[in-house]
Amino acid sequence: MKTNRIALSAALLASSTLVPVAAAAQDDTSEITDVIQVRFQYIPDDRRVTSEVAAALSIDDLETTGDSDLAAALVRVTGLSTTGGKFVVVRGLNERYSNTLLNGSPMPSPEPFRRAAPLDILPTNILSNVLVQKTFSPQFPGEFGGGVIGIETATLPDDRFLTVSVGGSFDTVTTGNRGLTYDGSDTDWLGYDDGLRDLPSELAAVFETTRVGNNLPAEQQQAIGRSLVNSELWVLQNVDTDANGDFSVEAGERFDFDGFSLGVLGAFSYANSWETREGQRGKGSIGANGLVYENGPVTEDRSGLAPLGEGIDNFLGTENTIEASGMVSVGVDWYNDHEINVLSMVLRSTTKSARSEEQFNAGSSAVVRGDYTEWFEREVLFNQLSGEHVFESLGDLSLDWRISDATATRDAPYQRFVNYQYEDAAQAYRYEGDINDNFTRFSEIEDNTTDRGFDLALPVILGDMDIELTGGYAYTQRERDAFTRRFSFEQGSEGIPADLLFSRIDYIFASQNITDERLRLVETGGLTFPEAYHGELQVEAAYAGVDAQLTPFVRAAVGGRYESGQQSVDTFAFPASAADSGQIETQIKEDYFLPAVTLTWTFADNLQLRTGYSQSITRPQFRELAFAEFFNTDTDQRFQGNPFLQNTEIESYDARLEYYFGRDQFATVGVFHKVLENPIEEFIIPIGDGLNTSFINAPEATLTGAEIEFEKVFDLSSRWDRAFFNDREWFIKTNYTYIESEVSADGTVTVAQGAFGRPLALELDAAGFIQDGRALQGQSEHLFNAQLGFETFDGRARGALLYNYTGERTRAVANLSDNLPEIVEEVPSSLDLVYSRTVEVANADWDFGFSIRNILGDGYEATQSADDVVLPVDTYDVGTSFSVSVSRTW
Repeated sequence: MKTNRIALSAALLASSTLVPVAAAAQDDTSEITDVIQVRFQYIPDDRRVTSEVAAALSIDDLETTGDSDLAAALVRVTGLSTTGGKFVVVRGLNERYSNTLLNGSPMPSPEPFRRAAPLDILPTNILSNVLVQKTFSPQFPGEFGGGVIGIETATLPDDRFLTVSVGGSFDTVTTGNRGLTYDGSDTDWLGYDDGLRDLPSELAAVFETTRVGNNLPAEQQQAIGRSLVNSELWVLQNVDTDANGDFSVEAGERFDFDGFSLGVLGAFSYANSWETREGQRGKGSIGANGLVYENGPVTEDRSGLAPLGEGIDNFLGTENTIEASGMVSVGVDWYNDHEINVLSMVLRSTTKSARSEEQFNAGSSAVVRGDYTEWFEREVLFNQLSGEHVFESLGDLSLDWRISDATATRDAPYQRFVNYQYEDAAQAYRYEGDINDNFTRFSEIEDNTTDRGFDLALPVILGDMDIELTGGYAYTQRERDAFTRRFSFEQGSEGIPADLLFSRIDYIFASQNITDERLRLVETGGLTFPEAYHGELQVEAAYAGVDAQLTPFVRAAVGGRYESGQQSVDTFAFPASAADSGQIETQIKEDYFLPAVTLTWTFADNLQLRTGYSQSITRPQFRELAFAEFFNTDTDQRFQGNPFLQNTEIESYDARLEYYFGRDQFATVGVFHKVLENPIEEFIIPIGDGLNTSFINAPEATLTGAEIEFEKVFDLSSRWDRAFFNDREWFIKTNYTYIESEVSADGTVTVAQGAFGRPLALELDAAGFIQDGRALQGQSEHLFNAQLGFETFDGRARGALLYNYTGERTRAVANLSDNLPEIVEEVPSSLDLVYSRTVEVANADWDFGFSIRNILGDGYEATQSADDVVLPVDTYDVGTSFSVSVSRTW
């Protein structure tokens, strides 16, 4: 069992604190006696007893920081940051280099563009512990670049309980200020559509078999066009946005019988929040006059420079996010040696989005405006059966096993866009009527992951050495199916009357205008690239390891993992098209043996040195391999996959000096170095007027860094004899990470060219794409966290001041072949104040919480720059948020 392994590690470590020595008695007989000399005091700590470089987040940590989701909580951990507030970046390596395990099983992703699971949909109220391990050990999957996030959910409760919590929040940028939305369905506030966005029956009849176009009978074609929902899903509305609210309930019951216990846990949470982003968006390019806007904010000076902070806002978007999660866990524990758990969990996040972007378009030499309305349903369904056993008759052999099945889906019906051009004469925006000036898009993703595995551990004594032998097996299969269908209205034989072009968009696309003479619906997606793909990944693995106390002060963990992996991606037309060659564009089949070695030397009073070496890999994500074109709604940019990507192979070296001077009090200094062969990078490519990217394997990259941690508890009662200091202890927690990386341009890169299911590999000199020596994409040079707070001795009050800083990093790397500068983003620093207190009201305890987030009001900036010119690519204010909560436990 996991707890037994930690206890064994603690015992191994504790045994090294006592050393037998010979001492001469101070008498005339000079008799030699054996005595035990205590060399130092054993101080338990989770970081200390693990074999690897790791950190843990406990329930107490989550209560102290007050973070509502796991992604927000993880940025407090040394060397960690997030992208988009969802995906974890470990030691400067973005989310593709990390792995998320839920009770030991891989967690699938409902995101269309990433294999990594978004951790913002995991509420903290369903968690019991989170492990962040930064050095590879063989029991974890071989896809281990930056680290692994091991999430554990609660199991058997200690007693019966019921907790109900409600909360609310507002912020200075969004709440009560102007935002955008659209009508939608009557049940949007629940995160569920009431059927308004269902595929119309007229379109559903031909959806899987026929492309919609002039090949259909005219009457049927127009019937499909009229069946699309009009005003409810087209028209943008200005609103004063609401405050945010959330609700959660958790309950548990334990039944103790003779020899065994049965426990049941349940949790449910609901949250409804709003976020408005208003700022600048644009795209720069380098020409004869240097860096200028190719498309960007509307200014009088068309040289392209729109300085930051001068209020030249051309983008406004509002997202209403509704999150709901539920978990049921049933566990049986008998004789404290055997435990079986059944877990079923649903995580759901729905986003209703409306946005408008106004910009000067260099291609048309005109001011244009694009309006978008969208609806995204993300859901993860996770089912797992697991067991933990200890067999005393077999020398305390422990067996952990798991069987899991998980499905992640993303449904995005009725993603809509309409484009207008400003007419100087009319002083108004006019719908141009071109087929490229509107679309209605339907897309779906389904990701299925199955996992089977077991882990064995056997403690043995060999001579004077305490040893733990480990081994295990795992089989994981992942399948992903994704498609996008895009439809647009084109002008008929007569077109739209000129006076109607200045009307509201639902008047233009009204049923009476959808005729052969005025408007016809045709399918515009899938003309150049296929819009569907099927991806498969099968990984079979076995591992073995030894964790041994070689001497009283030297501990070694040695092991290796064998992995056999097969990955394939096939893009195709949906429905089938004769243009598709039918070939499977990508097939990667590789076998690896991945070793890992860690040595821990306790050489002084509570002082130990930990060193490690390992090899691991990272595989390309499905969307990076799929030779198709995608649209990223977070950044309003398109990107296309590269079916010629290869696996990244990684060598890692680690060393950390650790000093423990009290329970939960320590100081550590660590260094790490990684060598990445064929790292995957996202680079900018020119396609049309938008900001577009693709992917390449850079020849090589190195990453070197240092980490410092310090945590200490203070008792200030002796310094200030006041009630405020006498009943509590104070703590300080701080960590800093410095990272430096270099990408080599010494070699070649392979880019994908061609069209529609017929990719061609083009091998080019890497120096034409990569600036030699630049940093890895997504890597920040500096990461810093600080926490200063207190907790009363009775645990009824706690508060903390929290600060988080993430240095600037590259969002998309430069493309030297097309003179496109890199996009650099500055993530907002955050200073937060959190406070909670238990108060007795009417003979009952109530828990009250209060927080202020982003006190400094930092905003987000992404820019392109060259020489002295800096162009905003994506900027917006974040604002300061205030939240309150109250909960009651029975």
